[in-house]
Amino acid sequence: MASPVGISQRPRLQFSQSFRTQATQDALAEDTPLARNTSNEQGLQLPESATAIAAKLEGTVEKPSHELNPLSEDNLQHRLNASGSVQAIAIDDDVLFAGLQGGDIVAWSLETYEQLARIKAHHQSVLGLSLSEDRKLLFSSGVDSVVNIWDSSSLQRLYSLHSPFEVGDIFCVAYSPQLKTVFSGAQNSSIQWQQLLAPTINGHGDTGLSSSRRHRFFDSLGPGGVQTSHSNGADGLVRASGGQVLTISPNCYKAYAHKSYIYSMILAKGILEDQSDQEILITADGKGTIKLWRTGALRDDGLQLFFKLKSRGSSILNLVYKAPFLYAGSSNGQAHIYNLISQQLVQKLDVCGTGIAQIQCFDGAVFCGANSGSVTRIDNRYAHAGSWQAHRGKILASAVAKVGSRELLVTGGNDNSIAFWNIADDRSRARTQMNTNDELFSSLRQFVSYRTVADKPACVGDCHEAANFLRKLCNAFGAQTSLISPHDDLNPLLLAKFQASLHPQRKKTLLFYGHYDVVDAEDTKDGHQRWSADPFSLHPLNGYLYGRGVTDNKGPILAALYAVTELVENDALACNVIFLIEGDEEAGSRGFVQAVQQHKSEIGHIDYILLSNSYWLDDHVPCLTFGMRGVVHANIEITSGKPDQHSGMDGKALQHEPLKDLTVLLASLIGSSGMDIRIPNFYDTVDPLQPSELRAYKGIATSLMAGHPEIKNEDAFTQSLMQRWREPNLTVHTITVPETKTAVTIASRAKATLSVRIVPSQKADAIASSLQTSLEQHFEALQSRNSIQVNITAKADPWLGRVHCEIYEELREAIIEAWSFDESSQRQFVGSQEPSSPIISPHLRARGRRASALSSAGTFTAASTPHEPLFIREGGSIPAISFLEREFNAPAAMFPMGQASDNAHLDNERMRVENLYKGRDVLRMLFSRLGTSTNFNLRNRASTITI
Repeated sequence: MASPVGISQRPRLQFSQSFRTQATQDALAEDTPLARNTSNEQGLQLPESATAIAAKLEGTVEKPSHELNPLSEDNLQHRLNASGSVQAIAIDDDVLFAGLQGGDIVAWSLETYEQLARIKAHHQSVLGLSLSEDRKLLFSSGVDSVVNIWDSSSLQRLYSLHSPFEVGDIFCVAYSPQLKTVFSGAQNSSIQWQQLLAPTINGHGDTGLSSSRRHRFFDSLGPGGVQTSHSNGADGLVRASGGQVLTISPNCYKAYAHKSYIYSMILAKGILEDQSDQEILITADGKGTIKLWRTGALRDDGLQLFFKLKSRGSSILNLVYKAPFLYAGSSNGQAHIYNLISQQLVQKLDVCGTGIAQIQCFDGAVFCGANSGSVTRIDNRYAHAGSWQAHRGKILASAVAKVGSRELLVTGGNDNSIAFWNIADDRSRARTQMNTNDELFSSLRQFVSYRTVADKPACVGDCHEAANFLRKLCNAFGAQTSLISPHDDLNPLLLAKFQASLHPQRKKTLLFYGHYDVVDAEDTKDGHQRWSADPFSLHPLNGYLYGRGVTDNKGPILAALYAVTELVENDALACNVIFLIEGDEEAGSRGFVQAVQQHKSEIGHIDYILLSNSYWLDDHVPCLTFGMRGVVHANIEITSGKPDQHSGMDGKALQHEPLKDLTVLLASLIGSSGMDIRIPNFYDTVDPLQPSELRAYKGIATSLMAGHPEIKNEDAFTQSLMQRWREPNLTVHTITVPETKTAVTIASRAKATLSVRIVPSQKADAIASSLQTSLEQHFEALQSRNSIQVNITAKADPWLGRVHCEIYEELREAIIEAWSFDESSQRQFVGSQEPSSPIISPHLRARGRRASALSSAGTFTAASTPHEPLFIREGGSIPAISFLEREFNAPAAMFPMGQASDNAHLDNERMRVENLYKGRDVLRMLFSRLGTSTNFNLRNRASTITI
């Protein structure tokens, strides 16, 4: 069996001395049926794999090295930060539940890793979590000696079970659906059980038993070696209430069931040949004893022990059963494997040098989580298949699950984190469909790893590799592809064509534009890291994906590509989709215009143009962008043609100095207040504000105010939007002079860089020409002996989309469908929700302005977030959009996929997993519908857009 990517290969494990001799007799020395039937010499048949291994036990096998990789990222699917040590984990179909130090239960989505709810479940730490077989009930136990039963769909408490005795910490809990009975194992070595009747959610109050009482002598460390906290949790956290508070009957109590703490408990079927359907309770303790109990006569005889296993010198910390084998993780670093049908110890595996706190089985493989934070994989022949460092601390909880197409091992530790590991082998991965979100994630991880900085010669190779990576991906998905070279020293453009599968009367063709180059992610001048982690590795954390280019623009490109692929695979692509992906956008789209014009016939006829290279106004309400300002970038340089001079020796009242002249010129552009652009005829073509446009801006402000209490004044916020979106602006970015030796130097030259943001209906060429002419005329009027040079370094026309066209209406409807809150299909958790961590490290903040000044937290809930996307404009500029619209005479649309807090171009750039996946859903719906309507205009659907 192949090991996951990045897992180090290890030699085969050393097994303990032959289980056919004294080791087995010692382990099974108790007088039980199993102890009397253990020797292989007695003719009991071992499993084939165990027989093959047994033949090698006569010789000496070299003990494997336990050196580990650094904290692994290669097979890491995601990591979540928790507010305390993760003591227990349970996995539902689409939700992960975690029990934390301090008493909280937190629920996370298994699809998007968003926190769904958090509730104060116990007065002290949660130690055990378990789900019923039908996943409807969640059971929790804790340091407070209480067992709680919850509705897993809402986290409403149904029961709270209290013991009539001082049992101490309750480490484990299990539920029998046959008996409708919950079992629990405690610190005082007792087992308790309680049959559950029909619950009453709004049951009676406390019965008088205090769930926060202090134990007289049970105050030791749990199996993870961590002193449990007695905190009552943060203020405002929802606390458990309601349900029936029950006191367990003394008749449902097995005192001294073990001689030590009961750390693990499971229920299993098929062990008794004559009663294969009867559930057997299996328990393990701190002295290495495992006991099997009959549960068939609880009412009359209670629990009946029918055999036990003994492992001397170690505690059994965790059990898992996969018929017919019972796997036990011990504190001495061994994994014990028993065949419960033949009643044999099959193997003792030396897994690690520290205790095995967790053990799980999946698809024939065994995964052992150690106190050192490592995970060891053992294959179905009991051979070591790799180890990796999963946590920076002890592993305290684990679970395995198949979630959609994913095969996951989930681990939790006392480093306050939960990690999701891809444990699929090569065969499983080969069976995985190419168009799943997991494959999208995997492709994005590869895509981000290319350092595609267009203006860095050292990154040329990565840029070309990224273009080839995209091309191979498109080829694999059935596209016709080619690479277009704008120039020998420029990065290639990718052209990929997907043909429509459906056959409407007239197929529409959509051009999707994007760019695979990124801005660099450099350290500070003094060598300090700006990023919390390697920017060119994808880091999944707390529902977000961190990495340079993940939101600008590599994530949206792949979301669009996988949306098309899904439709192609299902013969549901309604329109032709052409991808045109350039590699020099961040460097000013060098050569892009010429390359498109030269290959226009190859690109073909275009009906619509689509970009996904902008962001929402906040982190909650989806948007559609229909306008962007244009820009003219310029440099102004004044030179004297002389060396630097001394202001005392050479300065004259009537002398023109370069920096003085530059200051006068800049003042001539913005006036004495700095608020007015003085370029001649500059405002002549600015469109006047119409009442309908003002109403639209006010509508945006009204929609956002409901979830953003920081918006104090609707009119002021509306004015702020208009000033950034529909009004022009001139910014002086830098003024530089040669490095001066003293504070009295007259610089020989001075340089300023500036930009002019322009709006419809201004033209970049006309504004650039007027700017240059105005500067030169003002300089000439100075009659200075210095010289001037004005360079227009870049320019782009403004863009205003046609919102009353089919593509915008289809996008609008798709966004509503993807993002609307459906109460009938959503769990209604009662627990509080908290925003995810904004960046990887709380100590490293992005140095720059976010896409919006609005708070990323907000007060919107899933149900209160507006369903309609906001139609917005932006103050930034994308040169390609207006050019493509003119060149192909086709309307363009902008679909923002990311949130305002994505930090594009800044440190710790990120994209929320939910935005990436729902962005893909929106584009899938668009590509499956565009052009299928027989008469779009007659339907008058665009009338719903009020811009």
